[in-house]
Amino acid sequence: MLESIKFAIFFLLFHTKGAVHNIVAIDCKKQSDSKSAAFDFRVKKVSAYGVEKDIIEEIHKFPLPFQHLLIKEACAVMDRLEKGKGAPGLTSLDCHYLFRNRYLLPCKHIFHEHMYGDVKLLTTDVWRMFQKIFEESGFEVYEHRELVIEFVQTEQQKKAKSQKLTVFELTERVRDRYWSVEEGGNAERTEAFISTLEASLNPIIIQFK
Repeated sequence: MLESIKFAIFFLLFHTKGAVHNIVAIDCKKQSDSKSAAFDFRVKKVSAYGVEKDIIEEIHKFPLPFQHLLIKEACAVMDRLEKGKGAPGLTSLDCHYLFRNRYLLPCKHIFHEHMYGDVKLLTTDVWRMFQKIFEESGFEVYEHRELVIEFVQTEQQKKAKSQKLTVFELTERVRDRYWSVEEGGNAERTEAFISTLEASLNPIIIQFK
């Protein structure tokens, strides 16, 4: 009887020890994975083809998730060029594109203007401003942003934002159509497009002076 009890205790201790070892091993793996993720978040750098070196260097100063977002927007400029889209003509960072408002980061229109337009929007000071936002607040900046959107924004503000987006989209459509007509190489058709556009816009501009 005594031997049976000793064997039972030994059996229990043996398996308990094994379970403890398994728990310790799992915990160590989780800690290792956590350290690896933290390393990637702060240290790992993404690469991209066709993006200017100085832009890549500034993007690398952001944590990894933000690098992926920024690279995607910067690379989207090439898609815009392939579609014949010209620089959007921005003179400031005040772009109403959804990405810009959602992530508080430079969008493809800002990159396009900076790389191929008349205004170099992404100066060293501007990049530093963006980087400082996330250095100080991290992802909490988005939590605050959601609260502002959900609880502070009035119906009038929502409507105004929607109207700005509509105007921006209409401007994009007109610009895209112009480049499409202009690339056709028919000078008369291009002139006709411009004349029709002027004839359509002038009454609106006069009416809402």
